Amino acid sequence: EALHAAGVYMEAKPFSVGFRIEHPQSLIDKARLGPHAGNELIGAADYKLVHHAKNGRAVYSFCMCPGGTVVAATSEPNRVVTNGMSQYSRNERNANAGIVVGITPEDYPGGPLAGIEFQRALESKAYELGGSTYEAPGQLVGDFLAGKASTDFGSVMPSYKPGVHLTDLADALPAYAIEAIREAIPAFEKQIKGFSMKDAVLTGIETRTSSPLRITRGSNFQSLNIKGLYPAGEGAGYAGGILSAGVDGIKVAEAVALDYLSQ
Repeated sequence: EALHAAGVYMEAKPFSVGFRIEHPQSLIDKARLGPHAGNELIGAADYKLVHHAKNGRAVYSFCMCPGGTVVAATSEPNRVVTNGMSQYSRNERNANAGIVVGITPEDYPGGPLAGIEFQRALESKAYELGGSTYEAPGQLVGDFLAGKASTDFGSVMPSYKPGVHLTDLADALPAYAIEAIREAIPAFEKQIKGFSMKDAVLTGIETRTSSPLRITRGSNFQSLNIKGLYPAGEGAGYAGGILSAGVDGIKVAEAVALDYLSQ
């Protein structure tokens, strides 16, 4: 917001929103590794999934965390955001991943900062659905597919702290995203047996898959209109994860060095 107010050129970009889904890690291991499930040398199994829904939306797994936990990523008061992580050991009871839907600036018109406002609105709604206590709103997959609120957990206990408040997640995301995820989960079942298990837990919401804006830069890695400003990494819209952010940082550092050498 400060850079935008100062006149730095930036533009809205696509990103994705959705939920975290948790299954028993043993279920994912069995589906992915078969007779090798539980082999300590192989470790916990992961997955990558994608489905193109009938409404034109792409649904995909994001930041899959084998033997991991769903973690709080809230950065502002009265909002709820989730993320995921795995310890090096990858030996927690659940597997989790973001199940997210691609969106574009056409879904949130209004200028470069409109995507941030879109995120904030969803995160505020998640706070309300979670009971306004910073618990995250959640729903069992079976109930989500059936379109009814969840009232009790089954065999899968969510890992999110401070806790998960069971509800109906239908209002947590735009209707097109809910429709696409409801179509995608049974499709993912065809690739991973048990993926649509009724007791699996959806936890809301995932909104920080990547930056909703890009601080546009030129071939010299500097801002298009502010010389000496080097947008880099996730926040500036040039990465989608830890590794790609690190690589972008190296590229920008090299560009800075070359600029000094040429002076």
